[in-house]
Amino acid sequence: MTYETVSYEVKDGVAIITLNRPQQRNAVNSTMSRELPLVWQQFNKDTSAVVAILTGAGDKALSTGADLADLPETDGEPDADGRKWGTLASIKWTSLQNRIWKPVICAVNGMVVGGGLHFVADSDIVIAADSATFFDTHVKVGLVAGLEPVSLARKMPFEAVMRMALTGGNERMTAQRAYELGMVSEVVPAAELMARAVALADLIKVNSPVALARSKKALWEAKEMGLHKALNNAWGYIMDQNTHPDIAEGGKAFMERRDPQWKPYAGECDE
Repeated sequence: MTYETVSYEVKDGVAIITLNRPQQRNAVNSTMSRELPLVWQQFNKDTSAVVAILTGAGDKALSTGADLADLPETDGEPDADGRKWGTLASIKWTSLQNRIWKPVICAVNGMVVGGGLHFVADSDIVIAADSATFFDTHVKVGLVAGLEPVSLARKMPFEAVMRMALTGGNERMTAQRAYELGMVSEVVPAAELMARAVALADLIKVNSPVALARSKKALWEAKEMGLHKALNNAWGYIMDQNTHPDIAEGGKAFMERRDPQWKPYAGECDE
């Protein structure tokens, strides 16, 4: 499948998904908003891809959010004043928003602004070039900084998120500060960003694809539950995995001192 605004390629079990509008700082326009759910579904169904790396084309930006010149479409109907109201389900840009349980690494290659923070908030592992910056301009143009900060507050200190939301882009967070606050897990020289992302993907892809998906799902769902409920929820996925062929294969491969031959992910966590 080919796309206008994103690219998808797979090499050695790793899918590279690139936001590909570099002249517009990879802003999400109406076309990209439609294509992102499609590319995530392609990754989900692609048995040759165990893990994905999401990044942006060029070296200026991962994404600057919604393209004001070509706003992403929403699913609501216009009211009497001609204003169109959409639902939250209209925003399905990220793997998590599309309920994709395969692992996703976000490689931040430059600025992340406003709605672009969705990709940082919803990826499983985030690494950044040392030139990356993070800021939220919603309130600066009269918009509510709501979705991205709420999601980011699950990953990093509340006050740091609030500060970014309220300063409206008049203060920019550096990659190093993002690392200190837990927004990203590693900062590398810009020239080494993709090589490091691939190296991380290589550490992940050798593991059981189904176990990876169930582990990811248990952890993300725990963010929305109390401890007791989250542990019981995770226990259910542990029990599900106990009947999967990878359990026997993992033990056998260990005893035989060879690489395991895992079953590909076949939608075991899909809803």
